[in-house]
Amino acid sequence: MIQRLREELLFIVVLIGLTGMALFMAAGYPFNARLMPQVVSSAVMFLLIVEGVLTIRRFRALHSVDGTKVNGEHVGNAGIEPIWGAKFRRTAPYLAWLAALYLGIYLIGLIASAAIFTVAFCRLVGKMRWFATLTGTVLLMAALFGLAEAFNMHWPVGYFFDPFR
Repeated sequence: MIQRLREELLFIVVLIGLTGMALFMAAGYPFNARLMPQVVSSAVMFLLIVEGVLTIRRFRALHSVDGTKVNGEHVGNAGIEPIWGAKFRRTAPYLAWLAALYLGIYLIGLIASAAIFTVAFCRLVGKMRWFATLTGTVLLMAALFGLAEAFNMHWPVGYFFDPFR
């Protein structure tokens, strides 16, 4: 169990490092461009710290109830525990979805990627009905186009559709 706790905390620290790097990189952007990455990175870092504290508290509460030692002994069968722990197993598919979205944004642009991603994620992961999926996608597209018009924003067009490459 100690091994699992260490792996979960290591994963949380790696994610905090990644969001910290995003926070640091965004500091060099103009104000309007850095606002969103800084707000999201700060919120994610705060939530990861809360998750780390809750993970430690759950671990201590579990061991104080069943009387096992918390002094570094490994409890359970070490061969069954995964290398990166349960949090990574639960999180990896969502990180893959996010990586696929970013790859889609790079290749075909934000608008097309957001529409494809929303339909695929809602249908495959969310198990939503077609009506709800398409309604959500249409509302997302309306919001993206509305923001683009209201604030004169230019969404990324992607590698394949970039006229200047």
